[in-house]
Amino acid sequence: MAACSRIGGGGHSMDKSITLPPDEIFRNLENAKRFAIDIGGSLTKLAYYSTVQHKVAKVRSFDHTGKETEDEPLYEISVQEEITARLHFIKFENAYIETCLDFVKDHLVNTETKVIKATGGGAHKFKDLLEKKLKLKVDKEDEMSCLIKGCNFVLKNIPHEAFVYVKHAEPEFRFQTTHPDIFPYLLINIGSGVSIVKVESEDKFERIGGSSIGGGTFWGLGALLTKTKRFDELLQLASRGQHTSVDMLVKDIYGGAYGSLGLTGDLIASSFGKSATADKEFSKEDMAKSLLHMISNDIGQLACLYAKLHNLSRVYFGGFFIRGHPVTMHTITYSINFFTKGEVQALFLRHEGYLGAIGAFLKGAEEDNPNQYSWGENYAGSSGLMSVSPDMFPMQRTRSGTFDMLEMDRLERQLVNLPLLLDSSSYIPDTMDLTEDAMAREYWLSCFEEALDGVVKRAVASQPDLQDARERAEKFRLKYRHKLQTLRHQPCAYGSLTVRSLLDTREHCLNEFNFPDPYSQIKQRENDLALRYFQKVVRSVEMLNWEDRQFALVKGLLAGNMFDWGAKAVSDVLETDPAFGFDEAKRQLQERPWLVDSYSKWIERLKIIVE
Repeated sequence: MAACSRIGGGGHSMDKSITLPPDEIFRNLENAKRFAIDIGGSLTKLAYYSTVQHKVAKVRSFDHTGKETEDEPLYEISVQEEITARLHFIKFENAYIETCLDFVKDHLVNTETKVIKATGGGAHKFKDLLEKKLKLKVDKEDEMSCLIKGCNFVLKNIPHEAFVYVKHAEPEFRFQTTHPDIFPYLLINIGSGVSIVKVESEDKFERIGGSSIGGGTFWGLGALLTKTKRFDELLQLASRGQHTSVDMLVKDIYGGAYGSLGLTGDLIASSFGKSATADKEFSKEDMAKSLLHMISNDIGQLACLYAKLHNLSRVYFGGFFIRGHPVTMHTITYSINFFTKGEVQALFLRHEGYLGAIGAFLKGAEEDNPNQYSWGENYAGSSGLMSVSPDMFPMQRTRSGTFDMLEMDRLERQLVNLPLLLDSSSYIPDTMDLTEDAMAREYWLSCFEEALDGVVKRAVASQPDLQDARERAEKFRLKYRHKLQTLRHQPCAYGSLTVRSLLDTREHCLNEFNFPDPYSQIKQRENDLALRYFQKVVRSVEMLNWEDRQFALVKGLLAGNMFDWGAKAVSDVLETDPAFGFDEAKRQLQERPWLVDSYSKWIERLKIIVE
């Protein structure tokens, strides 16, 4: 337990303590190197690189000829030790910076690191503290270039990074499929002021405009009007307010709409207009809401004008003014929709708070050329979207206090778009978005919860010679169950929720506790049997007429997916009948029509192609 003390240089004291377990927040520090830090007005983002050693199940031998051999297996899986690169990003309040730096220093083993890249407005203010605590030389980087580099990185590597916010919708977050070519785009960074940046390529960007009326204006005027000094508290006041009590509307002047100019009666004609004539006191909530609308409308109109001027349709918003707060995202969205008549959408980023730290880190790691690799979010070590907003599910924040984490693992191969796709920008590999279907979401979350005991049992059985297997399996159970509970409360925590992402989350949690694949023995047995019968099956399928052949192939595909993806019925059978295999799974398929059945349309299209 580490108590947080007064921070030098004008910080405020905190009367609470924080627990910093290395396996939960500052993970894998013993292998850490290449540090970077982004210090803003209220939040610090720390970044570092580490290497993680874990077990990987890989195919050792694979004979697709299906030749009959009694002793030699046709398909073998071996478990190997592998070292993977991992990026860590941790976000916390500036009040904790000294305690956190002490913790990092006490657990840092690698002494090769000599420099820490730093960016943000606090990089100068905390320079001496950083060098004193970490014994590293501070190398400051340009804030805007770090921001752009970080934005490019998350857009290229994290699917469904960008989202549209729709208040009162189900779900409120509408995640967007990232276009293969992310350029060009407009980035509206709303900090103390506003910077409008046109990004044309990885290294080409230009600040094309901005405004002194930004987040600092909202904070400063809000403090004068409400005597509320904390930014988040000011936003919470605004979320409870009614701006119509303070703002003068079109109908207040004309008695209704101004039809000839296309102005509706509820449109704001003058921000704070009623305060000049009304003989009454206005509530803090109403004044905060009016101020928020005034600032947001001004920023939204500027963004729209620059987007039209430069013919850009992708407009991303970031900065501390946004920070995942529903009230700010809603007002910005409303403004953009109004001024562009719905032609441009306001896009927000799941990880916008980390962009500066990511960019600063990448600048310090250029010798390794991290952009030549693909990186994937490690769900086991990442907090999720809900943590950035204190007024959304506030109880969820108690799991790690005021700390949020993002982890990204380097993938074995660089990912590219499949060239055979007709339109890769519109391709969605998942048939169902569980954030949009509450009934399907509850069904699948329950399936994975009910299957958890079986996965734990198989994880232990997959490592019979390791005494700590059961202990690690129980830790996996706790972690994955917690992730499922989080997704039940906030389905959008990690972007679009699909069966595939639930499986990925389970795999990440298993890898976290060194279980590469609890089902490897089943896979080895099934694939070995499949290869032995492969040629026989091919010959039997070829003997069928064309239409029966297509149906046989589709049934095989469905059975294979059902078996491989661990459908609940298959999991239940596997627990009672270890010999259950692919043929049995195929026999379990229900008769047509299936739940989603487009087979007839598909076969008719194929007939046209064949003819």
